[in-house]
Amino acid sequence: MKKIIKGKRRNIDKVNYLLFVDTETIGSIYYPEGVLPFEIGVKIYDNANKKVVYARSFIVKRLFNNKYAMLSSFSASKYPTYKESIKDTNTYFIGSVKDIYTKINNLIKRYDISIMVAHNGNFDKQALDRLGNEFACYSPFNELDLLDTMEISTIITNSKNYVKFCKENKDIKNDLGESAFITNSGRVRLTAQAIYCYLINNANYKESHTALQDISDEITIYEKSLDLLGNRLIRLNVSPSWQDYEN
Repeated sequence: MKKIIKGKRRNIDKVNYLLFVDTETIGSIYYPEGVLPFEIGVKIYDNANKKVVYARSFIVKRLFNNKYAMLSSFSASKYPTYKESIKDTNTYFIGSVKDIYTKINNLIKRYDISIMVAHNGNFDKQALDRLGNEFACYSPFNELDLLDTMEISTIITNSKNYVKFCKENKDIKNDLGESAFITNSGRVRLTAQAIYCYLINNANYKESHTALQDISDEITIYEKSLDLLGNRLIRLNVSPSWQDYEN
C-alpha cells in the first residue's frame, strides 16, 4: 500500500491527469462515519488542456436495489430519476463493488493517475474505503494522493467578497432547512454549493446531488482557485473534517 504523506507538495502544472471524484451515499449525514456510497462519479481531467476526457458514474447494484435504504437516503427524492437515468449505459455502469473498483483501478493505470480531487475529500475517500471493507474489496482510491478543493479554495473563501456574499444571502436555505451560506455557529460555509454560487453570482443555485453534475461544479472551483493562487505547489492530503463546516 502506498504511503500517503500529509501536507506533501506537488507542482500541479506537472500533473498530466487528475481523477475528480464525487460520491452519493446512503446513511445518515449526522453519522458520516457510517455512510456508504451507492454512486461513485469519476471524471478524468486533462490538466494541461483543462478538459474532461472521461466521465462515468458507477452505481453499486446491491445498495441501489435496496429500495428501503435508498428511500431513507439524502437522494430519496431523486430515486425515480436515477432509475430512469441508469438506462444510459454510456454514462452509468451498475455492478458489484468488485467490478466497479476493478474498472476504476484500470482507469487509474491507463491514465497514470496519482491524485484524486474531491471537495471535502476525506469524507469521500473514507467512505470509499468503508465500501471496500464492507464488500471485501481493496479501494483503489487508497493509492492516490488527495487534492481537496475545499483546501485550495481558501483563496476564495477567505476573501472579504466571499464573506460579504455569504452574509448577504444568509436567509437562503439548503436542503436541510438551514442557511446555505452561514453555519449554525456563525461561520461562512465552505461547501461546494456555496462556493459555486459565489463564483457564478447566483445564490439560488442548487447542487443536483448527482455525482457527475456536482463534479462539474468542483472542476470550476478547482480552475478558479488555481487562477487565483500564485504558488503552483499544491498541498496534498490536507482536508478539513466535516465538523469544520457543517456545525
